[in-house]
Amino acid sequence: MAQDNRLWGAERIRGELLKLNIKVSKRTVHKYMRQARRPKPSERKPNQNWSAFLHNHANQVWACDFLPVYDLFFRPLFVFFIIELGSRRVVHFRVTRSPTDEWTAQMERSAVLREATPYGQAPRFLIRDNDSKFGTSFTGVAAGSGR
Repeated sequence: MAQDNRLWGAERIRGELLKLNIKVSKRTVHKYMRQARRPKPSERKPNQNWSAFLHNHANQVWACDFLPVYDLFFRPLFVFFIIELGSRRVVHFRVTRSPTDEWTAQMERSAVLREATPYGQAPRFLIRDNDSKFGTSFTGVAAGSGR
């Protein structure tokens, strides 16, 4: 009954069973309903998690982030880098002392990045974190360049 009547709940099925003079509790009906409505392995949709997505689309995904490093006098430097996940090749990097949204957007706009993607072969996906250095200016430039 649970498979044939997907909209029926445990109380409705229990009522129909009582009409047939079969006395069961609502909890028992609910227990067997879950087993009956579970899809067969062949009918289940494949569940693609984050690691499966990255494995399937690694050649189309680039990632960018900032790496903090320190110079000889312990002053902070920030390395902006873009890496292609499929080959793990560093596509682009630049160094700055004070990264901002405008500076990051300028790096996205720069001729260096255009040279890194010959013949307009931009990545399908560009992943980054929610840092303030990737603000609205960077998002606008990335969306405009098809990334």
